Amino acid sequence: MRALYRIPRLLLAPGLLLALACSTDKPGTPTAPPTNPIPPAAGVNVAVTASAAELEVSSTSSSLIRVRATRADNGAALPNLTPVALTTTLGGFGSLSGPANIGLELVNGEASVPFFAGDTIGSASIRAAVSSGVGFATVIVRGAVDPEVFFLSSVSPNTGSPQGGETVTIHGGGFSDPIRVTFNGVPATIQSASATQIRVTTPPLLSGLDPGATLAVTVTVIINLNEEGQQTDSLASGFTYVNGGGGGGTLQPTIFSITPASGPNEGGTQVTINGDGFEAPVQVKFGTGTSDTNFNGAEAQVISVTRTRVVVISPPTSCATCAPPIPNQLVNILVKNQNTSRFTVATSAFRYGARVIITSIAPGQGSIYGGELVTLFGQGFDEPVAVAFGGFSQQVMSVSGSEVVVLTTHPGSCPSGALASTLVNIETGDTGTGPGYLYLKPNIFSISPSSGPQGGGTAVTVSGANFGLPIIVDFTASGTKRAGTVTAASTSTISVITPSMPDAAMRTEECDVDADLTLGTRFTSTPATVTVTDPVSGCSDTFEGSFLFTPTSTTCVGD
Repeated sequence: MRALYRIPRLLLAPGLLLALACSTDKPGTPTAPPTNPIPPAAGVNVAVTASAAELEVSSTSSSLIRVRATRADNGAALPNLTPVALTTTLGGFGSLSGPANIGLELVNGEASVPFFAGDTIGSASIRAAVSSGVGFATVIVRGAVDPEVFFLSSVSPNTGSPQGGETVTIHGGGFSDPIRVTFNGVPATIQSASATQIRVTTPPLLSGLDPGATLAVTVTVIINLNEEGQQTDSLASGFTYVNGGGGGGTLQPTIFSITPASGPNEGGTQVTINGDGFEAPVQVKFGTGTSDTNFNGAEAQVISVTRTRVVVISPPTSCATCAPPIPNQLVNILVKNQNTSRFTVATSAFRYGARVIITSIAPGQGSIYGGELVTLFGQGFDEPVAVAFGGFSQQVMSVSGSEVVVLTTHPGSCPSGALASTLVNIETGDTGTGPGYLYLKPNIFSISPSSGPQGGGTAVTVSGANFGLPIIVDFTASGTKRAGTVTAASTSTISVITPSMPDAAMRTEECDVDADLTLGTRFTSTPATVTVTDPVSGCSDTFEGSFLFTPTSTTCVGD
């Protein structure tokens, strides 16, 4: 007997699912208004920059998008916690599967987030809206590079200190060892090389550079050095040496932004300090005060230092020998170049006991029976935490300041649509609500065989998706429901023995009893609706008229 087939139905309209997955609304999460609000007539200037102007399609590399907002009337930075609405026409923010729109908050007039190219080639137009101001940046999403073709495309970052010693990446294609790289004719130290990228340490500028001056130099790459097939390519003005310091060429550190700008009281958050004029060794402190002499704080562990970036691990708010920072408060960050004692302080730069923000979850859907590992991405996560999807508690597996992994649980009732994700820092009660998680319910595709005797006993395979154990399969004919006997089940198939169907449930038709036009009735084949139900949640799927019960007797019987 030929099986009956049906096209699987969408569990949620695609547009609605996308809207839920990409939403950054956080209902129920209190948002503190910015202090010193912007006067309505002041106006806002918004500058948007991208650390990398090009990304390869579907690449794991990112471009740091930095937003700076100032008052148009006096150039002052906007108040802390002023919201930023960031959108892009291609790709996403925060992770490879991140949303195309995201909400940020300004700290010292700055906010930043990594941008990842999606799977579409084109020009990503990135828009930042802050109060009445709007700014734009563009990142080109290009096709995959042919590793056989030798060329240079860009240097990232493309500015640095005349003292050298900074790590930069040369992008292009066709790179082949042995390789030599020069900046203004001076060899750079090669750290690593692949067919499309070369990481080098910049050499010092031998000619020196006056304070405040800049010099653009040619970056040259030679491949297959001193071998057959040696080739050379150059980028004129590919790198610019910048002396941002004061007298004597000494660099003056400056902080532009802090990413992330919050973390748990226990510390341990990896924090990137973006700016200029940093010189190793540096000292970084989190605490209170506005100068080197009056700063009272805890020292952070320094991970790496370049002229434009310092990466540290935030210190805890309490320990036997720690000075402030203070739990659940905004603190200042001091960065000091120890060889010269030059320093800078970013005020209200980092929040301990951070407000919880969930930016994305992955994967965004899974079986109604649970057992799926799901990662929540965001900031302000502080162990211990509680996580729920639409009120259904999830099992927390691991916690960091920006990622929480949970094992999904079987909900006790049948959820409707995608359920908002909620995370609570248990010790502080801070709560964040983020994108929805969709529980996938049982879904029937086909029944085979599609007919059998009224007396039951037919071995039937129900094919579909999102099945599990326990599972119930019912056959309903003419309003009479009978349960089948489930013998086995997987996520995609259920083996079931059909029940018997009583005469009262079978259809009848008129017939001629004895050829003398005496009318009677006889049983005829009767369609039954097959329903698959998860008994714990009550979620079910119904395939109407998908199984045909053939009558035990078709004899015409008179009244």
